[in-house]
Amino acid sequence: MPVFNGRTYTAAMFSGADGYQYAALWDQFFSDVLVEIGNSAPSLVMQAVNALVATVQAYAAQALAAQQAAVAVSGLSNLNSFQGLLQSGAPLAVFDYDTTRDWDEGAWRKRCTWQSWVSEAASTTRGSRSDHPAHIRMVAVSGFVALFDCDQATPSMWMVFNFGGAALGSYNMAQAPQAIFARDGKLWIAAGGYGVIEIDFVADTAILTNATVSVRYNGGIAARNAGAGFGGATGRAVLTNTVASAVAATVFPGSPIDRATGLPRPTVAVGTGFYLDIIHPSGAVTYPSTSAAVTSVAFDADGFLHACDGTTVRVYHPATLAVTGFSPIRSETASGTPALLGAPTGVNGHAARSAIGLTLRAPDPINPAAGMVAYITASGNPGAGGGAFNTGWMPGDCRLAIASTNTGSVSAANIANWSGGATTGWSTTDGNLTLSTSGSDLQIAETASTTSASKAIYQLSGCVVGLVYLLVINMRRGTVATIMRFDVTDNGQTVQLANGSTSSTSASTIVVQFRATDTSPKVRINFDSPYTAGQTGFVTSLSVDLAEPDRSAYAAGMRIFGQQTRALIAPGSDVTYTGYIYGGYDERPGDLSVGTGDVCFIQPVITFQTAPSSRSTLLDLSAPSGTGAYIRLEINSSGIPQFAVSDGTNSAVAVDTAPLRNSAVTHFMGLKRGATLELWRDGVRVATANAAAVGSLSNSAAVVRRAARANETGNLDGGHIGLVNLTRASDYAPTPEQIAKIVAHDLKRMRGASGILPGTLSAVQALSHDPDTDTVYASKGDGTALLQDGIVTGWLSALSGSTSNNHIAVSARQGGYVIATANQAVASQPAITFRDAILDNRDKVAPIDPNRIVFPAMATTDATPTVIARLPMAEGDEVQLMVDVEAVEYGAAPTERMGYQRRARVYRLPNGNVTVASVQTLGTDYESATTTCDVTVVADTTSQTVCVQATGVAAKRLAWSTLIHINRAGATRYAA
Repeated sequence: MPVFNGRTYTAAMFSGADGYQYAALWDQFFSDVLVEIGNSAPSLVMQAVNALVATVQAYAAQALAAQQAAVAVSGLSNLNSFQGLLQSGAPLAVFDYDTTRDWDEGAWRKRCTWQSWVSEAASTTRGSRSDHPAHIRMVAVSGFVALFDCDQATPSMWMVFNFGGAALGSYNMAQAPQAIFARDGKLWIAAGGYGVIEIDFVADTAILTNATVSVRYNGGIAARNAGAGFGGATGRAVLTNTVASAVAATVFPGSPIDRATGLPRPTVAVGTGFYLDIIHPSGAVTYPSTSAAVTSVAFDADGFLHACDGTTVRVYHPATLAVTGFSPIRSETASGTPALLGAPTGVNGHAARSAIGLTLRAPDPINPAAGMVAYITASGNPGAGGGAFNTGWMPGDCRLAIASTNTGSVSAANIANWSGGATTGWSTTDGNLTLSTSGSDLQIAETASTTSASKAIYQLSGCVVGLVYLLVINMRRGTVATIMRFDVTDNGQTVQLANGSTSSTSASTIVVQFRATDTSPKVRINFDSPYTAGQTGFVTSLSVDLAEPDRSAYAAGMRIFGQQTRALIAPGSDVTYTGYIYGGYDERPGDLSVGTGDVCFIQPVITFQTAPSSRSTLLDLSAPSGTGAYIRLEINSSGIPQFAVSDGTNSAVAVDTAPLRNSAVTHFMGLKRGATLELWRDGVRVATANAAAVGSLSNSAAVVRRAARANETGNLDGGHIGLVNLTRASDYAPTPEQIAKIVAHDLKRMRGASGILPGTLSAVQALSHDPDTDTVYASKGDGTALLQDGIVTGWLSALSGSTSNNHIAVSARQGGYVIATANQAVASQPAITFRDAILDNRDKVAPIDPNRIVFPAMATTDATPTVIARLPMAEGDEVQLMVDVEAVEYGAAPTERMGYQRRARVYRLPNGNVTVASVQTLGTDYESATTTCDVTVVADTTSQTVCVQATGVAAKRLAWSTLIHINRAGATRYAA
């Protein structure tokens, strides 16, 4: 065994027998050899070189022999990539298990020598390899769960768990698996109405937990298909509901170590038919305050738990999960802030899926309303104005998002413009409503009490199928007891295109967009129950115009005035720009609720070779009268960008110092953050201005316009500039970090990168995230799209080994994937050398330090004492904690800053509760403003945890960060 540079090399290392990675091994070997030669005396260099040649030849021969042996087994080179059939039949769930991401990077595999499955003979349910592979892809079908060894080029069956009878996966029942998950040597199967099964490869056992029992299998894993059944109670708590449809697991900092396996005990989230259940390392089960049938769960890299129930995505801080009745730190819906694209059907830490498309998520864990989302759809999308689009990142409460992919010319088209109260054009569905003129209003009166809603109808005509129109309706409920509603339907009144309502007795202007499905849609108005005779509601005006669709959750498109022409910004791009002809512009009601708060305008532009000849307004919020408050992003007549605001009396303007470059694309963002205006150009802050003297920017008469001020016709210098259709407006000022993310994505799109989902179907059916390549996989009924930061980098369709493009599940790691189609499961993995490079170059999975723990930040919004961090305490634990807590007020100009240090002595006796013996203050607390804040350490005997508890400030949002150093009295440790 030669030694180079102090390192010993063996032939087994080059045969692959010891699991060494090829690229890393040869690189290390030659580096050591060169060092060894460099340290040799000149007379010995040639002798060393000759010895090296012989050694390299021997190792190369060993590697070649190993490769040829693999060829004999698999028919492929041992280094080749693979793409093809993994499992026939109709798969229900898949999972890509990479043990190098386990707590100990998969070292537990080498300690498995006595377990029953290690010496199990090869069969139809057991492969020939004895040890647990480093990389396994799993497929669940109706009758079994199959595990495939993916360490080599061609995946091969390693182990099968049958369902049915009394086998490991059935407990005398036949239930189809719904979801699978694995980490740290454990495999969890959500088995529908059967509960959840935990298979522990290190302990060589399995546990079934449902709403009735938590019991252990009567045999080792080698007897998994022998029908031994479940028997011995585990002492764990049971679930709240037997139906288990989703499962995920993580290991939190401070999790107790299982002395039997040497691995930390995980925290498991189970989506059931009634609740989200949390199985803790102690075996206790907790659940949240809200009951719902949870169908999708995922932990993100920071330990936050994301759960979806079909209408809402709820996100939970890890410190809140230990006690039943816990609440989410944020709830995400299609109408929230930020809003999701459609009702969510599934979620992971990076995205949410729906029948409309994909929502990429970049949340703010301290202030939920300050997060960002991006909507991405395919051409068959039926919602948000229809068709394919990618909004780019929308910060906070985004009120406008123009993301057109259409090309060609378009001109203004007014479909309806009714006012004055005349009944012309109106009708009713039956005799229970009467229509009459009341001043300048149309009065709708209910003449008879009924059990169902009667409707007043306004007939439209002249719409073009597939185009988007903006309906602006002004109405009030009058004497209607509850709510006055309207909708837009197709002419047959079978498809609802848009809807809205008002509960106000004052006139309300409501703006909605709809995509025409025929040429003659109908606007229908009705009252909510009770349908009582004598109720009256009023309509003042109604207009319908051709519009540029708004892709934000507000769905209030911009009416087209004049003539526009649209073209692709770059060859192969799916981003267009709009040129305005003959004074054209876009307009919609000014529903940005700015007041004295923050605001952000985003408007990229494309410039041509012609120099500027006049001022160009990019985005404007002002009144048609030219009076009152305004917000404007413009290019002046010298080609200099500027961002200006005024309250009608006082104004401020941030002006760039350099003109636009000709023949270029440029990203502009103007924002007001507190009392400061900021102008950003291609992600660089180029100008600021003091806006402290500027008051409220609200203007009830204001409209939003692109390419014109509200008191002018279109004034965009069309010979010099076009507006890129990535326009956004938000009642929030993004942080510099968020701005960098917004601009990076937009510039890629503006330079030709694709951003819309390939294929035609828009509904996303499954999600996965590959942490090794930072790629989101979005599976649809016609294929799977691969995205990095909202840029489409790949499209998987017509895959080898599959007869279906209907992709219903996906899981990805190390640049490869396993996809469940309607008929088969297919897999792909790159060449081993590429996988080795990924493992070599990625950040190592940091083991959980049992003595130093950093907790994710926690928010407080009032002075209620709040747990911001917690540690589980096992029986017999004796610890001393050094707690370091820092807090800061959320926002651009914080006044509250705090710092605390505490020393706590904590113990838990056998069969006893957690006890905090003492808490001492170290040094002097720092509090910059409010002095009633505090941090202490308390015991929670319900969850048997020790908690760091913080008291914040009333009506202020504070972010608390916690670091704990732990000194354990290990000699007295009693933990089971």
